[in-house]
Amino acid sequence: DLATARVLEAGLSDRVVVQLRDYREIEGTYDAIVSIEMLEAVGDEFFETYFGVCDRALKPGGRLALQTIAFPDVTYEPQRRGANWIQTYIFPGGFLPSLAAIERSLHHTNLIIRSVDDIAASYVRTLATWRSNFLGRLDAVRAQGFDERFIRMWEYYLSISEAGFATGRCQDFQITLEKGRALG
Repeated sequence: DLATARVLEAGLSDRVVVQLRDYREIEGTYDAIVSIEMLEAVGDEFFETYFGVCDRALKPGGRLALQTIAFPDVTYEPQRRGANWIQTYIFPGGFLPSLAAIERSLHHTNLIIRSVDDIAASYVRTLATWRSNFLGRLDAVRAQGFDERFIRMWEYYLSISEAGFATGRCQDFQITLEKGRALG
């Protein structure tokens, strides 16, 4: 696994634990949790569960480094009314949070937002590079058994995602949360 190999290469295997499992099955407590674009996959009905698990798994003073693609607050509720193209064809069952939805999901936890950075501008460049790389390797894509329909869908997905970040219809946040003192 790539993450485990990188931890070994960095000489951090005595300090870093890589776990590939359902987030609800995490056991033990940790100084820090890193979650990169995973919140989108849990669905909005499980945001509170997700943050509750992170809260239980962090030691007091522990930090959660969260990177998540998000909708702007003003479009969050309208998006909940039905699946869009990406939810239908690319990420079934997924749903993008908004910053306000994240904040609401924290109300039964000891997690406190310490910083929020929107990195959407860099994501525009990332998606353009991914699309260029994908289109530049179509022979390899076809050799793996993917057909023209898949290729058109994937190019469309990368294109509309790039446009979404460029126009502000999508955001990408890096959020640092800290486990504060117990509620009560």
